[in-house]
Amino acid sequence: MKTYLKKNKKFVIFLIFLLIIPSTLTLINTDYYFMSPGPPYQWDFEIESQNVFPFTGNLYQLTVRRDEANYLVYLWSFIDNRIDLYPREVILPNGVTPDELTQISLQNMKTSENIAIAVALNELGYEISTTGDGVLVVGLLDDSPVKDKLIRGDLITSINDLKIESTTEFIATLRTYKIGDEIKIGITRSINGVEDDIFVTTNLIEHVEYEGEPMVGFLASTVNESFEFPFNVDIKTGNVGGPSAGLMMALNVYNLLTEEDITNSKVFAGTGTIEIDGSVGPVGGVKQKVIAAKKAGAEVILVPVANYDDAKSYQDDKTKIIPVESFEEALEVILNHSSS
Repeated sequence: MKTYLKKNKKFVIFLIFLLIIPSTLTLINTDYYFMSPGPPYQWDFEIESQNVFPFTGNLYQLTVRRDEANYLVYLWSFIDNRIDLYPREVILPNGVTPDELTQISLQNMKTSENIAIAVALNELGYEISTTGDGVLVVGLLDDSPVKDKLIRGDLITSINDLKIESTTEFIATLRTYKIGDEIKIGITRSINGVEDDIFVTTNLIEHVEYEGEPMVGFLASTVNESFEFPFNVDIKTGNVGGPSAGLMMALNVYNLLTEEDITNSKVFAGTGTIEIDGSVGPVGGVKQKVIAAKKAGAEVILVPVANYDDAKSYQDDKTKIIPVESFEEALEVILNHSSS
């Protein structure tokens, strides 16, 4: 063995080099975050004191893997088109730590769960009420037009004098305006324990991830948001965060409480945020989600209208990719396909 190593010293050094360099690259992070396909989920649902009707097909919720990109992932992204890179400040605004971002993401998932349950129950004839105490500013993007007007901890209570109680209402209200429109934001600001109500004006900018979608440019969470349901629905989402599974969670709850199986043993998958009025909003990482859905054998993939241009190129003879604007439209698509 020693003789072999002496004769092949250069080759051995080269092998050591190949082992050390990649390992080293994984230890150094870049100024980017990455997105890659995550696993599709068919989460477990526990519904209290109601008849639940198991279904034979699938209504997959789609996810992405998102994390800080080390140099190995950064370099690999140039040869693997499943991976996309985003500047750090797009994902992690100034003043927000990675741990805080994780907690915000999990909170957004919980809010999305509740909205999805509310949408499904509304469709089934139940009346659901929701309350909140406003939208808390938890971070500001570097290029936000309100970077010097808002501060972390501000509580947003209105847009153009319309009362805002939750991030759901905030986003839904923004969508009634266009990019470039000027809006007046009502704020409660606490300084040294003294609360002051003020107003700031700003022009809406285009969302950093969703083409054509207006935004202000900050990270937010709802204060004391609550929903009143006629019975308890528990969705076992684990450590998955973010609001993008809202549409599919609503469809799952609806199907479990409906005697007729809307899947008819077929495989559906989808993504999209859900608002309390049933409207479906854009999401990030739609390319990665579609790739994962196709790998899982989805026959139909539902995507928000705003994301369709990024998804449609992945359609083929085995998979239909269909844009939807609302829960009712998504339900109609599934019923039409499952009966064909």
